[in-house]
Amino acid sequence: MPKIVHDEDVFKAVIGVVVARGYAGATTKEMAEAANVSEITLFRKYETKAQLVKLAISSIADQLDFESATQYSGDVYADLLAVVERYQNLASEYGHFLSVLMPDLGRYPEMAEVMERPMGIMRSVGMLVARYQAEGKLKAENPFHTVAALLGPLVYIPMLRGTLFESDLPSIDLEAHVKNFLGGREIV
Repeated sequence: MPKIVHDEDVFKAVIGVVVARGYAGATTKEMAEAANVSEITLFRKYETKAQLVKLAISSIADQLDFESATQYSGDVYADLLAVVERYQNLASEYGHFLSVLMPDLGRYPEMAEVMERPMGIMRSVGMLVARYQAEGKLKAENPFHTVAALLGPLVYIPMLRGTLFESDLPSIDLEAHVKNFLGGREIV
């Protein structure tokens, strides 16, 4: 009887190997060993390393249900708070994984496809911001610049985890962060 392969176990193994070795250094052999399956099984079920990483990222997005955090409610504060809360959950659980992948985006053409879902989520956040800008509730600027300003501190701090500077890192009060962010961009 063939062994049942659980996607979530494989994806956790993929994430662990990529964090430890980087995308370039991670091998499907190591991923298979970490998932306690054969390398042939990985290739049959998932085809490539890039596909494994893409599916692991999609699994993360599914777990965190980012799409629901980008739904328009008419309350700019509540909507942006939902986005940063969801992003904070992502960063605290998977920030190191994503920070290991980011430098490889330009080096490996297959990484463009891997990042389709995260980029789709960022476009959704950008469209949410653009809607509030069109309504005159947020200052007009490139929506992706606005998103970068909103999420920047949440990206920066997890990237420094595990470094010599970790003891100097403050926690982020998300409600205060969104209020301060809106203080410079909200039109009242």
